[in-house]
Amino acid sequence: MAEYFYGTMLPSTGYVKVFKLRRHAPGMVVQMPSPADPAHPAPYTSLPKHLAAFAESNRWCDILGCMNAADLNDMTVSGKLPDFIRVNEALHDQSIARIAQGVADRGAKAVFVAGPSSSGKTTFANRLCIHLRVLGLRPVLISLDDFYLDRDVLPLEADGKPDLEALSALDVPLLRQCLADLLSGQETLMPRFDFTVSKRFREGYPLRLDSNQILVMEGIHGLNPALHEGFDPQLISKIYISELTCLNLDHHNRIRTTDARLLRRIVRDHQFRNTPPEETLAMWNSVRRGEEKWIFPYQEQADFVFNSALHYELPVLKRYAYDLLLSIPESDPVYLGSRRLVKILHYILPATDEAMLDIPPLSLLREFIGGCTLYLNQ
Repeated sequence: MAEYFYGTMLPSTGYVKVFKLRRHAPGMVVQMPSPADPAHPAPYTSLPKHLAAFAESNRWCDILGCMNAADLNDMTVSGKLPDFIRVNEALHDQSIARIAQGVADRGAKAVFVAGPSSSGKTTFANRLCIHLRVLGLRPVLISLDDFYLDRDVLPLEADGKPDLEALSALDVPLLRQCLADLLSGQETLMPRFDFTVSKRFREGYPLRLDSNQILVMEGIHGLNPALHEGFDPQLISKIYISELTCLNLDHHNRIRTTDARLLRRIVRDHQFRNTPPEETLAMWNSVRRGEEKWIFPYQEQADFVFNSALHYELPVLKRYAYDLLLSIPESDPVYLGSRRLVKILHYILPATDEAMLDIPPLSLLREFIGGCTLYLNQ
């Protein structure tokens, strides 16, 4: 069989001397050389919940008849993309409703929502609160960012900057004390962080949970055991959210989930943070290192996994990101990284104006392109 894969290839598979195959229904896992010890295959990590989310997403792609870029482009050309968007969003809503019901059935009093950069945590947490209200609960949404320590007391890294991704950037003892008070029915003083001066406000605000209220706490460290170990596990629900795209370029060339998240972040940073794509690309490796250390090791501890991928999002993101990436000069250190993203978008037709109108105001994608009615600044 002759086959072609995009990008640089070795002349022969014989060049790869170190690997291991592991049977894993419905296929297999290839364990490549370990970065730490290239003479041996990387150790196998079991991720049943993670893979289950992938399997569900694959099933959705199959149901929707869209497995690759060609299928997606056919929908754009034929005018079927608006309907595809509606079904995608309905599947998201169904999944969030199912998670909300699971949280309610457990009788949880605190929900922790965590996930990597650009997974859509904030919009997901807001939409989860809506579905919890449908079930008769009164959620209280809290950002873990409010528990940041003042910047001037944070230890500095080798580059002279504080590591804002580290757990040590949060006031964990205060968070645990507030959680203990709230779960025991007591009133506590909740902190608020002022990002304009990188310090906590002098005064917090009082909070007590009534019998039908539930705490929803969103932030990258939400699954870290340091925040909630020792508390009654029946009172805690943990949700992991990430964008696990299953859309491929063709039958054999996949689109990496990290690239899809990076495109989201490039668009959001440019739209709402006045950050050029060069800066977002330059910091991405640091972001990824933080995720590998502080987020991914705990993903299997989640009670629920939500896949925030929307199978129609690449045509939408192309409208915002393509020209930005093309504007990066060849002399820029991030040029090669930008060209990989450009190459992906080369194969995707941009969404039509008509299709854009069908993206609902509460869509997770609106967190990145704007127009979300949950946020006043959009």
